[in-house]
Amino acid sequence: MATQKPTEHPIWTATLDLPPPPEAQMREQLAFVGLGEAAKRQMYLDGEPLLANAADWVAAAYDHLSRFAPTAKALGWEGRIPEDELYLRRTFFSGWIGRTIGVDTSDEFARYLFHAGRVHAGYGPDHHFVPPEWVSLSLTLVLRMFSSVVPAERLGLWTSYLGVQQEIMRAGFEAAMELEKGRTAVRVDALGLARPALPEPLEIRIPQGGTALEAVLKLLAFRPELRDVALEPVPDAEEHAGWMEQVTRWRFKPRWALLKNGRDVAYLEGLATRLKSGDTLTFLPPGR
Repeated sequence: MATQKPTEHPIWTATLDLPPPPEAQMREQLAFVGLGEAAKRQMYLDGEPLLANAADWVAAAYDHLSRFAPTAKALGWEGRIPEDELYLRRTFFSGWIGRTIGVDTSDEFARYLFHAGRVHAGYGPDHHFVPPEWVSLSLTLVLRMFSSVVPAERLGLWTSYLGVQQEIMRAGFEAAMELEKGRTAVRVDALGLARPALPEPLEIRIPQGGTALEAVLKLLAFRPELRDVALEPVPDAEEHAGWMEQVTRWRFKPRWALLKNGRDVAYLEGLATRLKSGDTLTFLPPGR
C-alpha cells in the first residue's frame, strides 16, 4: 500500500501584513508635511551657515548629554566617559547632522534613521537603552541651535523635516520594543544568503502558545533588511469608508523555508506552527 504524502504548508503561500518599510514611511510623511523639492531648495540656502556651526554644536550636544544626570546614566557615562565611545558617538552625530544639513531624504537615510531607533532601544553594539523622551528632546535642542542661524520664514521647514526624522526613528524603536512583548522566548537566526540580513541570532518574545507567524511578523518589522531578500510585494486593495485603497502586502519568495528546531514547518502546520520557549526558527533561502 502506498504511503500517504505528508500535507505541505510552504511558507510562501501565506500573505503577510507588515508595516511599510522605513523608506515608504518617510516618503509618505514628507509628502504630508509638504516637504518636496521646492521646499528643499529653500532649505539649501541655510547650508553654509549651518555647516559653519556644526562642529561646535556636536561638541556642545555631547557636553550637555554627559553633564545632565539622566542622559549620562542612560548612556552609561556616570563617572569617567570612555574616550573611544565618546569619539564614536560624536562621529555618528556628525554624520547625521551633515546629512540633515544637506536635507537628505533618500531611502538609504530612512533606513539609517530606522536603525538609529533600534540602537536607542538597546539593539546597538553597546546595548544602551536611551528612553525616547531624551531622543525627542535632543532633537528640540538641535532645532534650537538651527534657529540661531535659520531665518524665521524657513524654520518651519526644518521643524517639519526633523519631525519626520523623529517619526522614522520612533518606528525603529517601537519595532524593537515589540520583540520583548510576550512570555515565550524563541531564538531566530538565518543561514546562507539570508545571513547578512540577520548576522546574529535574535531573541523574540511572543504570547504563550503563539505561532511561527507571530515571531516572523515581529522579526520582519524589525529587520527590513531581511524583508528585502526574503519577500516580494503583493499589490492589493481594501475598502476604507466606501473607497477602495491600494495597499501592499507581502509573501515569501518561492522555495524559501522556515525551520523549527531544524525541521521545515511546511511539514508541520506552516506559519501556524505553535512555538514554545527555547525553540529556534531558522530562515533558509533557496540555493543556500
